[in-house]
Amino acid sequence: MTQQIHGARYLQGPVWGHIVRMTASGGLGLLALFAVDLVDLFFISLIGEQELAAAVGFAGSVMFFTQSLSIGLSIAVGATVSKAIGSDAMAKAAELVASGIVLVFGSSVLITALVWIFRQQCLSWLGAEGATLDFAVMYLGIILPAFPFLAVGMSMGGVMRAQGDASGALWLTLSGALVNAVLDPILIFALGLGLPGAAIASVVSRFTMFFFGIYKVLQVYQLRSKPTIRTVRRDWQELSSIAIPSVLTNLATPIGIAFVTASMAQFGVAAVAGNAIISRLQMVAFVGLYALSSVVGPIAGQNWGARQFSRVEDVLRDSIRFVLVYCVVVCSVLALTTHWIIAVFQASDDAATLIRWFTYGVSLMFIFNGITFATNALFNNLGAPKASTVFNVAKATLFTIPFVWVGAQVGGAAGILVGQGIGAVVIALAGWYWCRRLIQRLRLAP
Repeated sequence: MTQQIHGARYLQGPVWGHIVRMTASGGLGLLALFAVDLVDLFFISLIGEQELAAAVGFAGSVMFFTQSLSIGLSIAVGATVSKAIGSDAMAKAAELVASGIVLVFGSSVLITALVWIFRQQCLSWLGAEGATLDFAVMYLGIILPAFPFLAVGMSMGGVMRAQGDASGALWLTLSGALVNAVLDPILIFALGLGLPGAAIASVVSRFTMFFFGIYKVLQVYQLRSKPTIRTVRRDWQELSSIAIPSVLTNLATPIGIAFVTASMAQFGVAAVAGNAIISRLQMVAFVGLYALSSVVGPIAGQNWGARQFSRVEDVLRDSIRFVLVYCVVVCSVLALTTHWIIAVFQASDDAATLIRWFTYGVSLMFIFNGITFATNALFNNLGAPKASTVFNVAKATLFTIPFVWVGAQVGGAAGILVGQGIGAVVIALAGWYWCRRLIQRLRLAP
């Protein structure tokens, strides 16, 4: 006996409650997933070779490119399905799911093949060299082929959030994280595989997420529809109107991250290793903000489909309120646990200095990253994906590259972190203002 379709859950009840409930469930799943990446780095640091930690840092910059692509595609699938559910068009929702799977998998295969072929060149451009380059090339060679399956799994997570299924979205990521957590110590230490073991564990976890997502959406929700050339071509127009800007939006972020990584490389392996620790630490610490960005869109999308614009305004206001409360708490915890973090990862003096800069102040800049996450999600789900593209591209280029360059000249590796944070402040305030204007225009539209 299959479970009934959840339907448009976000049209009633307090918006704040929906945001907290879905962010908590999504955050727990992402926390498990991000924590495994952090544990990977911890295990690798125990091997005692700083080049391995740096290799993971360089490889992470390249993988963030592919992960950003999958996030953009999942946003498109979730947004279109969410609006269909809000309009009570469940047959259309099923067709969008089928077309989404075909388009997401096909496009991901093409991108993965290109990145896999040119992975060594990409890593060299980022500043990797010597043993660090060899380790990073090997790591990516193992993990990249699983990316198309991860992309489809994440898209199915978007469908779960569109239906308000908090537990389903949680278990999608939690299943992959649990598999990874179990396999990591076995493959890295018990079988003595080291870095390749960490990569293999991640591959298995990605396949786990793929099969869980497909089973949940097609079998449990019964959102099944046989894809045909006609329906895929028809749905391509609707999906691509969100997918292309969303993908461009999310691909802009790796550009900024790549520039930051390359800038860190000029200050040595210790700076790159320290930045790798900070990158994974912030993903775990600010997991609630990443979860929020995938939650607010479907909530706003359903209410837009039902033309309940006062609730759409509530989504923006309550999202920013959530960001402020969350960041104050998390940044306080980071500051209090700084010495423990440095000791656990056995950070060298230079890497430890970089970590202190982050935990003792720069982490507060994530308030503005959180605002940008929320407004970009609303742009994507309220029919203005181009606005999201403009703001994210601007953030990753105009408000990252010059700020990071100046920061590096003035303050070295720590200046890079500060410069990156200052750029985030400006773009976040502009995005918040523009998002408010968009909601007002939608309210007045016939």
